[in-house]
Amino acid sequence: MQEFDAGKYQELNLYFKQKIKELLESHPQLKNRVAEGNSLNLEEIVECLTLNHQLRWKEFLELDQLKMNQDLQNHLEGKGTPLSNKDGFYRSSRPDGDNPDKGMW
Repeated sequence: MQEFDAGKYQELNLYFKQKIKELLESHPQLKNRVAEGNSLNLEEIVECLTLNHQLRWKEFLELDQLKMNQDLQNHLEGKGTPLSNKDGFYRSSRPDGDNPDKGMW
């Protein structure tokens, strides 16, 4: 089983925030769907990534799963940031609400 690597998780999280933003602004099919007011699901966006990026996405999802498991375990043991019904395990410490520890979504 892979160990959780917080640095790698943060790196990939920020990377994919930017990559998805770029795709939504530049990919013709995605751009048209957004312009028409159609919703997109994450799978559709990921399918537009290159194969290399899709492999990195898979790595990110594995780390995200490990992070979720770690957060749940910490919660059950009374460690770490307490669970909040409003914010999950994360609380924004920034005034703009963009907390890099919060994850992508």
